[in-house]
Amino acid sequence: MRCRCTCLRRKSGPATARFRTLPSAWEAVRLAEMLKWSGCLVLLALAGLALPAQAADWDEVRYDSDHDIRVFTRKVKGSDLKAFRAVTQVSSTLTGLVALLEDAPRAKDWVFKCREMTLVEAISPTEAIYYMITDMPWPVKNRDSISHSRVTQDAVTGTVRVDIDAADGYMGAKKGYVRIREMSGYWLFTPKENGRVEVIYEAHADPGGGLPSWLVNSFVVDAPLNTLRGLQDLIADETYQTAQRDYIKNI
Repeated sequence: MRCRCTCLRRKSGPATARFRTLPSAWEAVRLAEMLKWSGCLVLLALAGLALPAQAADWDEVRYDSDHDIRVFTRKVKGSDLKAFRAVTQVSSTLTGLVALLEDAPRAKDWVFKCREMTLVEAISPTEAIYYMITDMPWPVKNRDSISHSRVTQDAVTGTVRVDIDAADGYMGAKKGYVRIREMSGYWLFTPKENGRVEVIYEAHADPGGGLPSWLVNSFVVDAPLNTLRGLQDLIADETYQTAQRDYIKNI
């Protein structure tokens, strides 16, 4: 059965719980250690947010010189949680990058702390629904998410954009997981000279479950940094570099 637009309407859910008081010093240190080890924001790995902000709004917080990856963060109006932007360049075709993102079973090999990703429904060649499970350290519950992906290409510049938004209403909650209900973003692939492509990955999401914002923001760098490292490791694979998509024109 083909999806109708109404299937993507989000079901209203309970408001995200917020901490009204700070935890004790011991609890804060313990939770910080657990989340640092696990990379608590892996749940952001497939999301990127199109934030209409100038470069000056972003603060560079990490530069990985070995992989030429820069990570930025910024405040988001109306939210206590920061957005991130990660930027790098790779040698690849545009089609290769899209093919990697669409290869759901392989996501666990490069998306940071992804346990499982499955294709729920291919709505069209350029639009699909995905389900993902993110590992979290005990005693924090694992997260799951439903995302709606749409691929477009600029006819003039050749730039490819993959928009990803939460589609929580598409599938009911699953026992044992905390559902990520607020997630929105994009990947941007811009062709450069000599077969290089600039990769921009932006995201803003709420992991839910009552994690304090100050702690979540402390680890917002880990997910994009490690996800782009994973992308760099796999993108040269012949499976992706020989992939063809009728809706993508390689520049």
